[in-house]
Amino acid sequence: MTNVLLQETAAAPDIAGGLPYWLFWFLLCVILLLLATIFLRDKDLRRRMSAFLSGTRRRMLSLRLQAKLKREEEKKSALWRELGRRAWSEDVTAASVAAECRKLAALEEEMHARRMAWHEVYSRIEALGREHERETGRIREAVREQEDLRRPLEEQRRSLGARKSEILDAIGGAAWEVDSAGSQLKALDREARTAEGNAKLSDIEKAERLNRIKEKADALAGRIRALEEKLPILHEERRDLERLQAEAEDRAEVFGRRIARLDGERAAAERAHERELQEWLRKKQTIQDEIVRLERLMEPLFESMGRSLDEDRVDHDELAAVYFEIDAVNRAIAAVEARIDRLR
Repeated sequence: MTNVLLQETAAAPDIAGGLPYWLFWFLLCVILLLLATIFLRDKDLRRRMSAFLSGTRRRMLSLRLQAKLKREEEKKSALWRELGRRAWSEDVTAASVAAECRKLAALEEEMHARRMAWHEVYSRIEALGREHERETGRIREAVREQEDLRRPLEEQRRSLGARKSEILDAIGGAAWEVDSAGSQLKALDREARTAEGNAKLSDIEKAERLNRIKEKADALAGRIRALEEKLPILHEERRDLERLQAEAEDRAEVFGRRIARLDGERAAAERAHERELQEWLRKKQTIQDEIVRLERLMEPLFESMGRSLDEDRVDHDELAAVYFEIDAVNRAIAAVEARIDRLR
């Protein structure tokens, strides 16, 4: 008895926790079964639902058929334009298209004039490019000639400048050596006076020392004379180099000014060419726009012409294939319209 009570106590929380899983699905199936029974027994409900679903399906199908009908009609219009265009190119005439032919003839004449003008403008643009290339080529060649003439002068100027630097270094070195030798002479003169006034030296020693000092002084004096004789020559060479360098610079500057003038001519030619080119390009674009406008004006005339020829079925070998395509489209349109009528 105690064991039974314990088992019931243990099972109590499971019952309080909610419905069993299998019971939930059992009740759901019962509810669905009741709904199905009600639906099967209620004829009016079934009819309303069927009508609702059928109406939605018919509307969707009708929309798709309307879109297909529109595509077929657009295809037919395109075939009419093709028929009119082919008849015009093959010079097919009929009383029903006489008005369209007169209008197309006028537009064709205007189109021909525009195309001739376009070719003239195009030829002018090409000629303008060739003229510009010749002019810029002439200027480039002239610049190259001037640069070839200036190059030796630039090299001469640099060579003279390098030689001038060497001469200046030599002049500076000679001047420094003269100053140094003069300082040494002064030092020898002081040494000679010191030796003469030195009472500790014998006459022989004093004479020997003075001779050595004199020999050094004579050598330094000779070096100073040689440098002083060389300095005017160096200065003269420096002046000659400066003169030659200035002449080379002046001559090179002449060629430089010519090159600068040619560069200015080239820039002016570029600007003038660009202005003229843009003007001709604008004319070309204007003519192209006119041609496009005329083509657009011809399209409805071709369509009207094709519609009339389709109605009259003017016999011509070049039109037979288009008639065949139009008939196929007509059959497709009729089939689609019949399907739409059945849905109404």
